[in-house]
Amino acid sequence: MIILSIFTITVPVLLCVAFFTLAERQIMASMQRRFGPHVSGIGGVLQPFWDGLKLGVKEPILPSLSSYGAFSAAPMISFILSQISWCGIFISDASFQGLVLMALSSLAVYGVMLAGWASNSKYAFLGCLRSVALMVSYELSLGAALLSIGLFLTDSTGMKCLSFYDAPSSIQFALLPLCHIFLICILAETKRVPFDLPEAEAELVAGYNVEFSSLGFALFFIAEYANMAVMSALASIYFLGGFSALKLTAIFFAFVWTRGTLPRYRYDQFMRLGWKAYLPLSLAIFGINASLDVFAL
Repeated sequence: MIILSIFTITVPVLLCVAFFTLAERQIMASMQRRFGPHVSGIGGVLQPFWDGLKLGVKEPILPSLSSYGAFSAAPMISFILSQISWCGIFISDASFQGLVLMALSSLAVYGVMLAGWASNSKYAFLGCLRSVALMVSYELSLGAALLSIGLFLTDSTGMKCLSFYDAPSSIQFALLPLCHIFLICILAETKRVPFDLPEAEAELVAGYNVEFSSLGFALFFIAEYANMAVMSALASIYFLGGFSALKLTAIFFAFVWTRGTLPRYRYDQFMRLGWKAYLPLSLAIFGINASLDVFAL
């Protein structure tokens, strides 16, 4: 029964990823006043399936000096963790569910790191080092914000017992800084503009996945967009009164809008923002809230 539940959730998220990529290309084309996909099907609706078919029939290329086992395992690690995270939103409702999802999200960095190291390429290795630094910097702020939300609302991080929307107005006002931190951190967590240094095309060609082709590249691509869906679902649950497809679409549109609007941060800028701005602020809010709870007892 659990396997059937996982299957019924995994297949829709794969379709969701396919149409997310189409929507992003269409939105970016509209913002840049150019044509997006419009040849394959009505409005280019078949384009994601042709892209998937193209990647599926391509020949996988193994770099001559790479580590074969680690090189092959890296995209599968990223893909499997992204699917487990998505399934965890719907299948379980433990009181510590939010923390488990954060732990799974942080484990995804190992797939990226393994891909950069196993490729035996300086561009891929630099991309994976940037990714590790980025995710460590913003995972701490994200975790502190999540704990603060749990303390503010119900002393729990389970999904169905938290709702910023249903909280009193005073609590909503207090949570606004956490909402800001959470939204910025999920941009960094998914390596999206302006925090896409791990995949910076200008100086690293494609970052950690530059040596991957065929299904390996496709698995990284699916994992990235599935993680966007997971983070969008978390934001809608915690700050928009619960999960719905419309809210998920609105947050995804904000991802794309940010990509088409903001320039990429420099490495020193996003490190300074993570360690010297968001981390102290999120820890201060968590400390104040924890102190208030102790004095209330």
